Amino acid sequence: MLFERLLMLLITVGVMAAAYLIWRWHQVRRLAAATRDPLPPELEAIVPRGQPALIYFTTDDCMQCHFRQTPILQQLSAQAGVAIHTLDAIQHETAARFFGILTVPTTVWLDANHRPVAINHGLATLDQLRHQIGALAAR
Repeated sequence: MLFERLLMLLITVGVMAAAYLIWRWHQVRRLAAATRDPLPPELEAIVPRGQPALIYFTTDDCMQCHFRQTPILQQLSAQAGVAIHTLDAIQHETAARFFGILTVPTTVWLDANHRPVAINHGLATLDQLRHQIGALAAR
């Protein structure tokens, strides 16, 4: 009985780990594909070239966006002086689809040449964003 339960637990953990690895692999492939393709025209018009930028996808009814992610991004902007472009994921559906956004908040780092270098699905912490901008500056 104990052996069967342990075996079932191991199988469940293995399946969950495999699903997570497949999901991460898919995200890496999507980021690589987005790097090769030009940005949608609506983003080209909004985000100026020549400096790194952060695109912040949100919606009007996203409470986590308004009460948690937005204050973090305001702190980041004040500390790092990075340009943050807030877009409604519903109104800018083409851009959201381009980056494979399924949830909000989502943040996308673009380098100076408009290539996406990092995508954060869900809440991104201030430390995580600082680390990403540091890696972006080192490029």
